[in-house]
Amino acid sequence: MSTPSLCGPRTHRHTLATALGAMVLSTWMGASSAHAQASAPDRGVRTLHAQVADKALSLQSLGANPHSPAVAVLLPHPAQESAHLKRLLAQVRQRPMDADTAVKLALLNNPTLQVEMGHAGLDLTDASPAHNPAKRQLQETVTVLSAQVLSAWVNAVAAQQTVQSLQEAKATAEAAGELSRRMTQVGNASKLAQAKQQAQVSEASIQLARAQMQAFAAKEALIQLLGLWGLDTQFELPTALPELPERPTELPNMEADVLNARVALNLQTAQWQQKRRTPQPASADALWDAMGDAASVRVAAVQARSEAREAYYRYRSTYDLAQHYQNEVLPLQQFIQDELVLRYNGMLVSVFESLAQSQTLSQTKASATDAQRDFWLAHIGLAALLRGVSAERGSLAEGNSANRTTTASGSGGH
Repeated sequence: MSTPSLCGPRTHRHTLATALGAMVLSTWMGASSAHAQASAPDRGVRTLHAQVADKALSLQSLGANPHSPAVAVLLPHPAQESAHLKRLLAQVRQRPMDADTAVKLALLNNPTLQVEMGHAGLDLTDASPAHNPAKRQLQETVTVLSAQVLSAWVNAVAAQQTVQSLQEAKATAEAAGELSRRMTQVGNASKLAQAKQQAQVSEASIQLARAQMQAFAAKEALIQLLGLWGLDTQFELPTALPELPERPTELPNMEADVLNARVALNLQTAQWQQKRRTPQPASADALWDAMGDAASVRVAAVQARSEAREAYYRYRSTYDLAQHYQNEVLPLQQFIQDELVLRYNGMLVSVFESLAQSQTLSQTKASATDAQRDFWLAHIGLAALLRGVSAERGSLAEGNSANRTTTASGSGGH
């Protein structure tokens, strides 16, 4: 009887141990590699930063061209408290917050953005493919957030500017009311004239109170997007909106540009074209599916083209209106005011007529601010559209300004 050989089982055990060791080593190396990526100087999101580099909108750098470069993007990371955030907060305590600073601050501190990035997790790091859906979604989120911040900033600055104009109008109305009261006391004016002046003072006070409420709400909307609280909310804003561009941008290929920017539509089109290149469908169901895919692509393209035309029409129309206020309406009202002052000095018109025109000029300034605000909101919406965001995705300018009321509409009777 031969003795059993131990060579075979021992060799098998050695091979199994070697394989298990290799698996453990591979797992450990993979974990070490992921940790190294997360702790790298670029924090393991180099691909992500490259993908979102041109996705955040900028009001200053846009100028007259919605295609112009965007603001630099720096996103939050859980492994490192951002020194950039502290620097931005210190900056806004020292001088008024401009639009680009607001966007940078929101990208670093917006809670909703951080929630989305937290849910995506490692899908955003270099360990995942560049075409990962989470990265594509974040690109669109960056554009939407920057557009919402810019719209909120424009609304807040415009509301503050309107308050200033209506404060001037109220002061003028109060001066006229006080003069009328004194003239009535000495018998140089009727009680009816005094009552009319007092009614104008009341109307001016109501308009100012409404404008102040809107200005407070507009700034709070901006504060929410920036993720600020406490003393950090006591920042100052510029006293006026940016000037209009010298001329609007011509976009002859607007529809094509919007279609090319829609990543989801391009992927959907590519999938449909791939199916189209396949042989004749093997079944009736496959034939119906192909027709449905083609129709879905066509519906999305038609909607995108319509949004492009509407956004550009709004952009051009609001520019023309704001420019008309700036070049025609305001200079004309100022000329009337100057002429009335000269005639008042020559005792050719009454003081009440001069004061009434001064009040009209202040209200015209408020209307001009509304027109300028509407242009910048339309500009932001157009720029977002050119970066691949659909009109309903973020509601953008229209959504942020939907609850506003035009100050001029309340003064139509004066």
